[in-house]
Amino acid sequence: MGEITPGNPIGQISLMRSDRKEQMEEKLLFGKYRIIKLLANGSGGEVFLAEHEKLGERRVIKQLRKNRPFYEERKQEAYTLRALHHEAIPRIFDIEEDETACYIIEEDMGGETLKDFLVRQKCLPTSFISHYSIQLCEIIEYLHRNGILYLDVKPENIMICGDRISLIDFGGAIRRKDSSGVVFGTYGYAAPEQYEGVAGERSDVFGIGCVLGVMLGEGRKGRKELFTVYERCVQVLPEKRFPSVSALKEELQRLSGRTKKRRTKKGGKIPRYIGVIGVQTGAESGALCTLLATQCNEWEKGRIACIDLSEQRIFARLYESVYGEQEVVPEHFMLQGICYVPEGTISVATMYAAKGYSTVVLHFGTLSEVNMKEFFLCDSRFVLGNLYPWRLREWNELSVRLYEMQGKQEITAVITGGETELLPIRVSKVIELPYIGDVLSATGKMGKRIRRLLF
Repeated sequence: MGEITPGNPIGQISLMRSDRKEQMEEKLLFGKYRIIKLLANGSGGEVFLAEHEKLGERRVIKQLRKNRPFYEERKQEAYTLRALHHEAIPRIFDIEEDETACYIIEEDMGGETLKDFLVRQKCLPTSFISHYSIQLCEIIEYLHRNGILYLDVKPENIMICGDRISLIDFGGAIRRKDSSGVVFGTYGYAAPEQYEGVAGERSDVFGIGCVLGVMLGEGRKGRKELFTVYERCVQVLPEKRFPSVSALKEELQRLSGRTKKRRTKKGGKIPRYIGVIGVQTGAESGALCTLLATQCNEWEKGRIACIDLSEQRIFARLYESVYGEQEVVPEHFMLQGICYVPEGTISVATMYAAKGYSTVVLHFGTLSEVNMKEFFLCDSRFVLGNLYPWRLREWNELSVRLYEMQGKQEITAVITGGETELLPIRVSKVIELPYIGDVLSATGKMGKRIRRLLF
């Protein structure tokens, strides 16, 4: 018989009552782990985020209650993970036990679940769906090579951290040789054969297909090639699915390669670097970066990275405005399918290009002697500011800095107010931009102007 859990899958986020939260935060578990918060309350026990008192490092602690069904099977997760060594799979640090429960202390993989991620992102570009799906295949492929079936692939068990994913909650994973009998899973993601207590590698193909379908969303039929892959993955009969996760991965890689080939034929450089500077601090240069990235994301359907090279905390403030100021700003985060790096360097930008990003937007802040060379190495260069009389001195100072390069490099001046006739710099193009009200959306007149900047 299999334990399929409709409506209450392990890992479902639940709210803590304030009195219980305060009680848990005061407790030092096993003399070294300070509980930070409750992450989940599943059928087998509770999951907590904790901090090692001396090391100052975060841990995930899974409490498995001994009086719950399938306690021994869930306890096997610790021994499954202990034998695995993969960067996208949490390490086991310790196993503790008391009279009522067993506690598995695991690595905190960071990020947010794919489920929460999709709520925030609404819609993902096809390139990111392929990118995440290929990574998921690689993790499951590693498990299969080690004789392990995962059997609980779902958005709640996939963590998103920038452009990387990790897999958590191995409570349903079993050895392939033990694949008959008790099989765990979650209603809506478990393969049909799991309901009968049987499973194989194609059961995980089914689970990956379900996650692919969730990422494709309501418009999945419009992404014909990936929709075809999804349909094959979720066939009722296992023999009609991809024969293995490796075969599924190869098909996703083939489709991803075909997309890149089509984009190259249009003449665009891969990767393409876009540099943005402001005439003065506060010139909305960061807002222009987000709008350029959004348009590239919409028209090119590629993977877009937006990197802040200044010290203005532009993207850090963007993160805080979306997720709340009380949240710690991560090294990178995803927003509407675009990867933002709040504090970057040129070497970081090169790294993202090497990862396969089709466009890298660089926010330089104001131009300086240090970043001038890098700005002129960009494929497209934009200078943003207004031309009101009290700003002309700053434009003149910028003109002096750019004098030696003017005859050789193309620059587009983006004017947000004032008289364009007063522009003191020789540029290849001048475009007037209306007030930027929404930094994450360019529609109507704004959208047309942004497209003129890029294409």
